[in-house]
Amino acid sequence: APTPVPPAPAEIARGAAKKLDAFQTREARTVLEPVAAQASSNADVAIALGRLLEQEKKYDESAAVLRKAAEAAPADPRVPLWLGETLLRSRKTGDADTAFRKAADLAGKAVAANPSDAGALLTQGTALSRLRRYDEAMAVLTRASELDGGSAATLYQMGSTRAFQQKWADAVTLLSRAVDKDSGTALAYYYRALAQEKLGRKDLMVVDLDRFVKLAPTAPEAERARAILSAASR
Repeated sequence: APTPVPPAPAEIARGAAKKLDAFQTREARTVLEPVAAQASSNADVAIALGRLLEQEKKYDESAAVLRKAAEAAPADPRVPLWLGETLLRSRKTGDADTAFRKAADLAGKAVAANPSDAGALLTQGTALSRLRRYDEAMAVLTRASELDGGSAATLYQMGSTRAFQQKWADAVTLLSRAVDKDSGTALAYYYRALAQEKLGRKDLMVVDLDRFVKLAPTAPEAERARAILSAASR
C-alpha cells in the first residue's frame, strides 16, 4: 500500500484557523503544534500561531511571531492584518492602526496585480474596516463576496462593518448569512446580538449572546456578553 502523504503545513494551519474562528483554542493548539516550529518561514503557520497566542492572551508573544513572519513574507498582507488584531487586543491602538494601514496597502498592491484575488480583497476590506473607513471597506468586501461566492469570512466582515456603522438591519442580514454558511463563526453571533438589541429584538439578542458565550466562553467579548445576559434576566 502506498505511504499516506502527510498534510502540508499550510493545510494544517488552515485547519487550526477554523478552530480558532470558533474559539476552540486548545483544539487549535493540538492541531498546530506539529508544524509550529515552521512559523518563521511559513506565513500560514505564523498567522495561525499568532492567532492562537492572541486567544491565549499572550499578546507580546503573538506580536513577536507575526513580526518575524513579516520579515520572511514582506508582501503578504495577511501578516500585518493579524498583527493589527493582536495589537488591538492589547490596547495598542496606534500601533494597530499602523499595522492595518500596512495590510491595506499590501493588499491593495496584490489586488492591483490581480483584480480577481478574492483573498487579497478580503484582507484589504477587513483592514479598511479596522481603520474605520467603512464605506471603502464595504465596496471592497462586496467585490470579494462576488468573487468568493459569499464566503462566511467575507459575509462576517461585511456584517460586522455594518454593525460598526450602526446599520443594524443590514448587519443582521449579513451576519445571518455568515452563520448559515459557517455556524462556527463565533463573533458573528455577538455582533448580530448587538444589532438585534438595537432593532428592539431583545429576545433574539438573548438567544445569540447565549450561543456566543457557549461557543466562545474565553473570548474577550464573552465577559460583556455575560453581563448583558445577566441584566436581561432580571
